[in-house]
Amino acid sequence: MRKSLILLTSMVALVLFGCKERAYIDAPGENSHNLDSIPAAANPLPTPDPEGADVPEGCLDVYEACKLCKTMASGETTDESYYVKGWISRLDSKNESGITDYGNATFYISANKDVESMAFEAYQVMGKDGKKLVDVGQVQVGDFVVIYGQIMNYNGTPETVGKGAAYIYYSNNPDFDIKIDPTRLTPDPEGVNVPEGCLNVYEAVELCEQLGSGKTTTEEYYVKGWICRLDSKNESGITSYGNATFYIAPTNDGYTAVTFEAYQVYGMKKKKITNVNQVAVGDYVILRGKLTNYNGTAETVGQGKSYIYYSNNPNMVSGRR
Repeated sequence: MRKSLILLTSMVALVLFGCKERAYIDAPGENSHNLDSIPAAANPLPTPDPEGADVPEGCLDVYEACKLCKTMASGETTDESYYVKGWISRLDSKNESGITDYGNATFYISANKDVESMAFEAYQVMGKDGKKLVDVGQVQVGDFVVIYGQIMNYNGTPETVGKGAAYIYYSNNPDFDIKIDPTRLTPDPEGVNVPEGCLNVYEAVELCEQLGSGKTTTEEYYVKGWICRLDSKNESGITSYGNATFYIAPTNDGYTAVTFEAYQVYGMKKKKITNVNQVAVGDYVILRGKLTNYNGTAETVGQGKSYIYYSNNPNMVSGRR
């Protein structure tokens, strides 16, 4: 009976508000390299590590990682974590959406810089120190990387364990280590009445980090910022349910090292949003609602329980009731 009630509740929530797709990207595709193709010896020989690269002692190259996976049964995962080094030879077709939607990347590394001799899949890996990647430019073909995490034999494909369990320990990509500068703030537009105690994006993200994964604030907060990106399901959320999902940044100049997610928020005065033009990149908004840490993502509580308190978008203002 309890399971039936839970299922019914979930279906009602889906009908009323839409569902945020939290599943990580799909399992490795048919283009993955299979363990059966591993050569008896490294051929060609691995490309030397770049000068100055931070390669930990005992780090495996791609050939060694693949051979380890070949000793494992299909679906088996190592008990311990390993460092695996190589050159990014190919990006998965869902790499970009994985970074923008979840902060993790999926790509293939080879032991050789100029030829994909044997590939190891970095599957749904996070950025430095296990933090989310914030820009697709942080992961590019030709980068030399060191991956850290448990590895597995996924139906013959050698790869890291997914869902953010592994991360990029080192990369020679100059854009990989994005520096967070909490002093970077675009001033509030002139004439905006910002509520007392309103948090900026840095403060909201810090508060959610202190909460811990899966935790929600007991009180509501105001959060201000500039819309820097619309979620892929923002338009359908508005047209079907009257709520929007987008990301706000502390500046209006393209700086997205830190963002906060407005998840399934209603419009001003807690009214449904009636037109997709009421929410656009570049808008300055103030959100109102409880904040939550959803698996490391700082965001508002969804299902229309939070709303846009203020927006400088003229379509939002003219559309309010």
